[in-house]
Amino acid sequence: MQESPFFREYIQEAEERGLERGLERGLERGLERGQKKCAIDLILELLSEQFQSEAIQTLKPDLERIDDLDRLKQLLRAVPKTPSLEAFTKSVREI
Repeated sequence: MQESPFFREYIQEAEERGLERGLERGLERGLERGQKKCAIDLILELLSEQFQSEAIQTLKPDLERIDDLDRLKQLLRAVPKTPSLEAFTKSVREI
């Protein structure tokens, strides 16, 4: 059975749209992962400057489990106001 030119064109356009959507989603996910990593790195760096404790790195797995970028940004803004590393750790583990 021979496909019509219209059908082939339709399939080609559909494949191109699918490829474009896939690329867009991939770029969005990559950008979000990069922003998340940056936020975590900044949080750890600021905590290191503020509290100078080796225990800070133990927070990294907890921070990496947070999928919500807005939550990470909220934690980043909270670092300068945090009275102790223990208080910050408690706020990280609150969900």
